[in-house]
Amino acid sequence: MAMTGANPWLSDSLKSGRASLDDALVSLCDHVEALASGSIAGLTICNPSRTHIERAIFPKLAQFSAAIVSIPLVPTDFGSCVKAVASGQVITCPDLATETRFDPQWQRLCLEHGLRSLQSRPVFLRDRKPYATFVLAYRHPRDETDWDVALMTFAADAAGLIIQSDLDRTNIAAE
Repeated sequence: MAMTGANPWLSDSLKSGRASLDDALVSLCDHVEALASGSIAGLTICNPSRTHIERAIFPKLAQFSAAIVSIPLVPTDFGSCVKAVASGQVITCPDLATETRFDPQWQRLCLEHGLRSLQSRPVFLRDRKPYATFVLAYRHPRDETDWDVALMTFAADAAGLIIQSDLDRTNIAAE
């Protein structure tokens, strides 16, 4: 499949709208996982009014995805994705077994699904407000590396472009 344009994560078919938003985001997760050995990539996406997490996409963890939808963004200490969207800051958890900043229910949920470390990076749209998070997780405690930071920055920016493009197509179609 030929890659074109400024965003190499999107094939011509994805850019043309023949694939769904979820397909494009799953593809992004797959590419990131291929570049970060042993990682689990995923996203959380807010509802349009940014009051709760509306969807989660973790291709390797479907049950985890289902468990984290409908989580409100207030209070902001429920978990790393909620905090990242609420604050607009990157949240890093090197060892979820010892994490104390967030709700114990969130901690248990992560551990039950085999997640031991993760980073939640806010995904910004054109309005420069956080609308989603890109998550890179591992099944063992782990400090982030310079590579993780660079890869996550790129992935979050790519996710923002993909989501914004989908929202723009939806708005144009509604007009």
